[in-house]
Amino acid sequence: MKKTVVKRFLSAVLTTVMAFTMTACGSSDTGEEGSKTKGSKGDVTISVSSRYSADIPDDEFYRQKVEEFNAMDNGITVEMDNIVTESDYLDKLRTAFANGDTPNVFIEYGGSRALDYIEADAIVDMKPYYDEDKEWYDSFYDSMFESLIYPEYEGSIWGTPFKSYVVSLFYNKEIFEQQGLEAPTTWDELMDVCEKLSAAGIQPFQAGEKDTFRFGHFHNNIIIKSLGVEGVDKLAERTIAYDSPEMVETYQKIADMNKKGYLGVDTLNMDYTTEKETYYAEGCAMRWDGSWFVSEVYGKDVYDKTGAVAFPAINEEYAAEAQGGASDMWYVSKLNKSEEEIAASIEFVKYITSTEYFAGNNEVAAVVYPVKFEATENTPENPLLDEVTALLDGYTVIRTDVQNYDPESHMLDTVRNALQGIAMGNSAEQCAKEITGRIEVTGE
Repeated sequence: MKKTVVKRFLSAVLTTVMAFTMTACGSSDTGEEGSKTKGSKGDVTISVSSRYSADIPDDEFYRQKVEEFNAMDNGITVEMDNIVTESDYLDKLRTAFANGDTPNVFIEYGGSRALDYIEADAIVDMKPYYDEDKEWYDSFYDSMFESLIYPEYEGSIWGTPFKSYVVSLFYNKEIFEQQGLEAPTTWDELMDVCEKLSAAGIQPFQAGEKDTFRFGHFHNNIIIKSLGVEGVDKLAERTIAYDSPEMVETYQKIADMNKKGYLGVDTLNMDYTTEKETYYAEGCAMRWDGSWFVSEVYGKDVYDKTGAVAFPAINEEYAAEAQGGASDMWYVSKLNKSEEEIAASIEFVKYITSTEYFAGNNEVAAVVYPVKFEATENTPENPLLDEVTALLDGYTVIRTDVQNYDPESHMLDTVRNALQGIAMGNSAEQCAKEITGRIEVTGE
């Protein structure tokens, strides 16, 4: 991958911080007031950062299981730091790395940001631990490790999958039936549905673009359905430019929908949580989201009215390609961490990604999982999950966020921020200019 001044600077900062802290604190195995030696069974406290603070079954189950882990007689105490808003969480994590005060275990999404940490020798290579415990490794679907492997570091795996997903189009079947509409399978059909819903006084979508990943995920799917995953690779290689005609067309699709009001009202002041609540209250007829939405809508009054279809096709050639894969991955930091802390971190990660954990989670928050396990007798029926799972059978290839494959770690934020400008009224051309302008500033 091509390196830039920004990436080299971050790697240098992290490397300097590591060198300084190791010199200042001494070896992790020595010193009168240093950490306990490797293999010591004394008490150790580790910090674990995630976004799992919402009042939804999936997050609640996670917090419950961490408390159960803390109640075990294993000498390990986990201190949770859960920040629900993605931008706030990532900002805090980046600051922690820059300051040399990282959590022991944290959630990230793979891609170039994690590569920065790898290049600075700041996170643990999990491959030796998978080799030691083949049963644990083999419990994961092979495709879940794609975002954790880098060609520059052949033979290494840099994290552990925790969540997986596929982005689908969810819709209110009752509203569609009342309006004589069919679930859209193509972009033209989607625009026709939006027009008819709007004419009937029904809001098609309500996007919570205060959380920038909302337009980000929508745009990912437009890219994949327009240009395919080969287009994703070409964007990373810069053989397709972010201001090329085909890319401007992808921004234009969002700009047109925004101008027509199809994406909702006051989108910049509405967050993701409020967006979902609008759908629950039947204030809109559709929403795009990851398969995690199944667990969030489960138990709501609108659950039985909700159906799922694949994100509408744009270029038929790429209809069987989609956004999905491993989403949240656990990483273990070794930045100023003792061997005992690292061992405790690995033990926690193995616990929180065990088949037992996912089987229990499946009883209360059924989603698409990265691990193979047997459902228990307490797992409730979930026809919406069955619909989403069936969609996976029709996909030939899936990819996570488009910018996760980009060599520049700023690109996820750069693209999402530029897309947010569309919600402010910016044109597709302005969106393209903002993205390419930032790329030029970073030295490409």
